[in-house]
Amino acid sequence: MAADIEESQRRISALVRVGRAMVSAADYELALGTLIETVSRLLDVETGGFLVYDPAHDELVLQQPAFGIEDPKLIAEYHVPLSAGGNAVRVFLSQRAYLCNDAEHDPRMIHRFVEMFGARNILSIPLIVEDRPIGVFHAINKRSGDFDHADLDLLTLVAPLMAVSVSSAQMFRELREKSRLLERAVFLQAELSRTALDAPGMEPLAERLADLIARPVMVLDSALRPMASARWPEEQLPNQSWLRRGRLPDPGGTGTGRGGNTAGDAADHPVVTPIAVGTHFGGYLAVLPGGASLDVLDTRAIEHAAGIFALEMLREQSAYEVESRLKGDVLQDLFTGSYRDEDEAAGLLRRLGYTLPGAYRVVRVEAAAASGDREGRPARWQEEMQGPHSRLYGALNEVCVKVLGVAAVAPWRSGFLLLMPALNPEGDFQVAQELFEHFRFVGEQVRPGLRLSLCLGSAVAAVGALGQSLEEAERALAVARTLEIVDRPLAFEHLGVYRVLLGPNNARDRRDFVDEALGSVVRYDLEHGTDLVDTLRAWVAADYNVGAAASRMFVHANTLKYRLKRIRTLIGGDPSRGDLRLQIELALKMLDLPRLTSIAPPAER
Repeated sequence: MAADIEESQRRISALVRVGRAMVSAADYELALGTLIETVSRLLDVETGGFLVYDPAHDELVLQQPAFGIEDPKLIAEYHVPLSAGGNAVRVFLSQRAYLCNDAEHDPRMIHRFVEMFGARNILSIPLIVEDRPIGVFHAINKRSGDFDHADLDLLTLVAPLMAVSVSSAQMFRELREKSRLLERAVFLQAELSRTALDAPGMEPLAERLADLIARPVMVLDSALRPMASARWPEEQLPNQSWLRRGRLPDPGGTGTGRGGNTAGDAADHPVVTPIAVGTHFGGYLAVLPGGASLDVLDTRAIEHAAGIFALEMLREQSAYEVESRLKGDVLQDLFTGSYRDEDEAAGLLRRLGYTLPGAYRVVRVEAAAASGDREGRPARWQEEMQGPHSRLYGALNEVCVKVLGVAAVAPWRSGFLLLMPALNPEGDFQVAQELFEHFRFVGEQVRPGLRLSLCLGSAVAAVGALGQSLEEAERALAVARTLEIVDRPLAFEHLGVYRVLLGPNNARDRRDFVDEALGSVVRYDLEHGTDLVDTLRAWVAADYNVGAAASRMFVHANTLKYRLKRIRTLIGGDPSRGDLRLQIELALKMLDLPRLTSIAPPAER
């Protein structure tokens, strides 16, 4: 009778102690540690440990703390797949406790774990909540001898309380983790959104994301071409294997690397997630883990960032398309002469962003794919690459503000159009060269391998004449495109014979061409009473033979040489060599035409 009373008191004491342990700590690891310590005192054992079932990997996972071991890495090795068998698996699946007083020789035991934790005898019970097994508890190494059925009955009695305590602690941990994730996600979303508002563009967003997750970041277009990056190592170049191997880990995973990139992969292979919103696909966001697998917080941050990058790309493209249509319509009216009033047309230019007074030059800028892409014709490239065009548009505006002081850039046809002040030819060409260098640099940043052509029309003093300058810039662009001139700007004045060969063959073009080639010589003859044009004509007719030409003109050879020296000075080169030879000969032919038999001096022009 006394023994029964003592056993009942022991049971009641055990329930009370375990009950107190259940409410003593909310922290998961602290709650488990308190339960282990309480059960160890009740059963007079050295220690114990909980194994909890992980349905994602179908295995029992040892929880920290366990068996008096403080090393998290050692505890993390204790993963028992249900397919592996062993004592813990049998107890879990059968939902029946097991008592063993000779662990070293028991075939049910997994002996490497017996050796790992120095187990002599083991008492194992299933942990069940609402008829659902959630894990197993092991009590090991009873101090006062062997386990008996009284120990088994006592541990079985408190097992439901332990199971509920473990389940509650798990739920509290998950709730706290989700709260932490939510707070972190809200913070990241707010920071990236603030960056998108304060400093729009891919580069600021990439920089901020790299700061927030402390890892290198790269933004890629749909063809895996870099669009922006932050902290990215130069040796890591995009390739198709990124898409095959670098998927973003499952946010619901354990963060240990199973199911996503392993730690070995993470050292040198990026993880990649698509940048998309709705039906709009913009490219990919790549993150270099840097030797450590991404945790849930990192994964969520990358997912949120991908959405913001997609919205930023969509915003850029939409703004570009709207501005392209609006500016294009206005410029079309300006260049076709729809605005007859000069003041009204000049006011419209100011509203478009061009505020500098004086003469103008129209500049055409065209972006095209690399020369190896034979299908990369400008118009087709623009259709396929609206994103890069919109980013290039913003970059060109910034360059114009820096170089010209105004941002007078507008999307136009297969590229862009801008206005620059016309001061003098030499100065204009220097400014154009500076613009070209800046444009080429930013073009390479937007899309590596991008080719840019920059061509200038001639200077015009009135807004109403902008159409003429644009038409000349387009003709210069046709020459640059045909001859693949992408290493320097090309001005209409530099086209030479192409001004006539590619032009509409009107009188003004022919007159301007002759004036450019021979105007200085013709005006010299008019002002000094010389006959240098006839001398040049005789020299060309004599196939550039000085003696034969002198005989034709009935002058001494030295006289002819003196005249030729003067001619070379006036036209700035040797008319018998290179492109200048063709230009001079064609100009002489045109000068012989009845309508072009004379060129007025500067005062009459």
